[in-house]
Amino acid sequence: MAVNGQHEAIRVFRWILDVEPEWSSEENIKPGKDATSRWAQGEAIQHSLSLLPLEERERVLRFYHVRDAKLSLGSQLLKHCAIVRTCQVSWIQSVITKDHNHKPCYIPENTGDTQCKFNVSHHGSLVVLAGCSHKDIQLGVDVVQIDAVKDTFKVRQEGWSSWVKTFEAVFSAREIQDIVVWEPAECLTEEHLLKAKIRHFYAHWCLKETYVKMTGEALMAPWLQDMEFRNVQVPRAASALPTSQPDDNWGEIVSDVEIWRSGERVQGVKLELQAFRDDYLIGTASSKLDTPFSRYHLLDLEQDIHSAAARYG
Repeated sequence: MAVNGQHEAIRVFRWILDVEPEWSSEENIKPGKDATSRWAQGEAIQHSLSLLPLEERERVLRFYHVRDAKLSLGSQLLKHCAIVRTCQVSWIQSVITKDHNHKPCYIPENTGDTQCKFNVSHHGSLVVLAGCSHKDIQLGVDVVQIDAVKDTFKVRQEGWSSWVKTFEAVFSAREIQDIVVWEPAECLTEEHLLKAKIRHFYAHWCLKETYVKMTGEALMAPWLQDMEFRNVQVPRAASALPTSQPDDNWGEIVSDVEIWRSGERVQGVKLELQAFRDDYLIGTASSKLDTPFSRYHLLDLEQDIHSAAARYG
């Protein structure tokens, strides 16, 4: 993948890193206080860790679960890669800091002015980053992996309506009602119906998380129930598209959701929901409606990240 700093300066660039095939260990390591330190003994892992400042390396190695350490390592590497490619600075100069909303960004020491903003999310085995060099833009990104088997089990125990209502602190009363009563246009079996309803629930969840992250607040924001999404469409997975091929990753994109807050429609925000593989949804939000989004690029650790570290070293 060719990434050019000038190209990134005029649009929101979007990257995905799948950490599942990366940094594997010959040992089956159980969770524990020394799990990540044992995992980190591998040569490939040591090389990736060496690209991070000491404080960031130590943060990665604090996790009890190796899968969490891999996601943390992938997240930090993506941030540094975003800075060097966008701002054309050396890897050692790519210091990650935070803006006034406590969101990660890059602020050169000699200017004190933000040159690169980005937002990162991870779930399952994916780390997702959206970034831009526009200093006045606010970005939000969220990725969710849908575990239909686990959620189906819970729904059958609690009932659909009761399960949805456990999330009343996150959604407005109208959203809860929309999620409870929604059904797909066609469904062949009860199992397919339930999976479709769960996918619709997570479309709502991903959109809300994405928007809230754009604002710099968490899901405990006091206005959370005053903000709602209407006309929520569920993007079809890659395998559900008529032109699908066996190795297709990219599903449908939907962007016509309506954002409402305190009874008034919110304008000027760009919000998009992308299906990835069969079980992921990825949301992207921008505070600038006219700022174009790039396609999501699935990065290769060696070719895209390690090579950037070497090139900008």
